[in-house]
Amino acid sequence: MEILRHPLPSRVAWTGAELSRSDDWITQLTPAELEELDHALRSVQQAGLKWGGFGAESFPLKTLKTRIGTVDDELKNGRGFVLLRGLQTARYDVEELKTIYWGLSVHLGTVISQNAKGTMIEHVTDIAPKNLHDPNLRSYVTAAAQPPHADLADVVGLMCVDRAKEGGQSVIVSTMAIYNRILAEHPEYLPVLYEGFHHDLRGEGPTGDSDEISDVPVPVFSYRDGLLRSWFHSKKMRNGARKRGIPLTPLQEEAIAYIERQGTDSEVRLDMRLERGDIQLLNNYTAMHYRTAFVDGDGHKRLMLRIWIELRDMGEFDPAIAKWVRQGVPAQAWAENKPLAAIGLV
Repeated sequence: MEILRHPLPSRVAWTGAELSRSDDWITQLTPAELEELDHALRSVQQAGLKWGGFGAESFPLKTLKTRIGTVDDELKNGRGFVLLRGLQTARYDVEELKTIYWGLSVHLGTVISQNAKGTMIEHVTDIAPKNLHDPNLRSYVTAAAQPPHADLADVVGLMCVDRAKEGGQSVIVSTMAIYNRILAEHPEYLPVLYEGFHHDLRGEGPTGDSDEISDVPVPVFSYRDGLLRSWFHSKKMRNGARKRGIPLTPLQEEAIAYIERQGTDSEVRLDMRLERGDIQLLNNYTAMHYRTAFVDGDGHKRLMLRIWIELRDMGEFDPAIAKWVRQGVPAQAWAENKPLAAIGLV
């Protein structure tokens, strides 16, 4: 196990305090690009194609090709996130927005499943689940605040269809910046973070057992071929230890709590209010995200369309990350006609 012992450059280890001084991290789509997206939408509609059922060749984006290449490079080699702004949601219904979203995404890579039922574009909204206190429940179906975490894919995308009446602020944070702080303040945490933790599968694993966990520990940090990757989800890690029946050590708990605190530090975090039509794309191996609690009302029902993308040409991965992170949450045959507690279907 090789541990990186020197800090990351500020380009990838950015802080919210630095980025909040300007808005150059926001990419405004041009009128020509927006018209091209509309034309591509109309083309697939005329061909009788629906999102989920076509590839990049059926959604031609000649004008946007350069932009998509820049986005891909920024996600892999730059800040690890992109905010695209300007899509006019009033022109489209939700299904049309999903078609545009899918078309953009398949130009970046392969869209992967987000739950055991095989959902490819998820509605992140408050469904008022009845099993609100179920430890397997995934918080995206509630209005509750979230802790800093990463999703199970190379990239997570959020398209804002509508905001909440109050709250629901989107927050992102560079895990590379947190890594630099660990190096400077608590290098003793690195061995346990590199060794990793067994993950709770939240009842969505191959067997469907509500107490199933990953067969091996998944590293929080992995350093391979000169590239540092991170992946952090404290709830999956803590519940994995509980379901395994082996408590976290004091050092493991300290390391997890330290990353959680850093993720909410006002110097490190970048807060952004997603507007209708905004598309936020985030590299889960260099950044984390979360949201504040929210309240719907006054004609607003917060709705984000979430998509998980496997990028091309990502190189080699730690085997545990390749198995338990990169593939999303694979569809399971047992879940086809079964209520799923993880997503509030009980």
